[in-house]
Amino acid sequence: MKLVAAKAVTPEADSDIETFAVSPAQFDYLGRVANEMNPDMPMAFGGAHVIRALLERFEDSGINLTGASSEAELTQIAAREVRQRARERRRTRG
Repeated sequence: MKLVAAKAVTPEADSDIETFAVSPAQFDYLGRVANEMNPDMPMAFGGAHVIRALLERFEDSGINLTGASSEAELTQIAAREVRQRARERRRTRG
C-alpha cells in the first residue's frame, strides 16, 4: 500500500496496488488514530496501518464497496450495510 498526495494521483495499470489520496488534515487524523491504536508504532507507518485495519475489517464483514465511485457513495454503501446488519441482529434476538 502506498500513500500519495492527492495532486500526484494518476491512473495505474491493472495491479494489486491500492492507492489512497489523503489530505494533510486526513493524514493528521490517521496519525492520531494510529497512535491511539498502538502508541509504539512509528508515525511513518501509522496512516497505512489504520487504512489496512479498516480494509481488513470491511473484507471480513463481507460488505461490498466496489460499487462506490466517490467517498460519499462509499460512506452511504457502508452505512446502509451496517444498519441493515444491525436490524437483522435485532430481529434474530428479539
